[in-house]
Amino acid sequence: MKYKAVFFDFDYTLGNRDVYAYRLYRKMIEENSDISDPVEVEAAVQDMMIWDQKGNETKEYAKKMLKERWNIDLPYDNVNVWWDDRLWQYSCAYPDAEEVLEKLRGEGYLIGMISNGPSDGQRQKLEQAGLTDLVDSITVSGDIGVKKPDVRLFQLACERAGVKPEESIMVGDIFARDVLGAYRAGMQAVWYCVEQYMPCDAEIPVIHSLSELPELLKNI
Repeated sequence: MKYKAVFFDFDYTLGNRDVYAYRLYRKMIEENSDISDPVEVEAAVQDMMIWDQKGNETKEYAKKMLKERWNIDLPYDNVNVWWDDRLWQYSCAYPDAEEVLEKLRGEGYLIGMISNGPSDGQRQKLEQAGLTDLVDSITVSGDIGVKKPDVRLFQLACERAGVKPEESIMVGDIFARDVLGAYRAGMQAVWYCVEQYMPCDAEIPVIHSLSELPELLKNI
């Protein structure tokens, strides 16, 4: 077998971050506002999801916009810390994640996770989602002080798993972090793009759901 290991990002790859971010933003707004109309509450939550930019924007920005648009003051001294301490509690996997990991393990692949974020938080997300027992190796940026797309994170993940980069596949949703970093590190990258009609001219394999991955791996 050409490839020995398959590494995954967590948020938006194994974990359905839209669901757990939504739940925590709703909790945030319900605890800190007097809005009673359910449609207005939902509008504020949906605004937060837009300002969040799929986790790529700071929570301080979302806090500022919430004040400007909805006149809601968040009392947290550091909203990013508040967020990181709680988000894992709502973590959940995509419906096909467990089945795909089990199938790949059954085919002899070593399974790893390479994730940006705080060490404890990312591990707790994996545990809360019920996937810890299916992952053999975990490498989180918070452990070593560098983030994707830094090739050192990918190289360390391969070293810890006992495989070479060229024997490894990386599956992730953010092209400029997961795909580019893995590509630069010498791994085979697979882009998990949930948008069905997003164009991609680069010669990188693309999947739109995890369930497509086992068949794809037979052909690369």
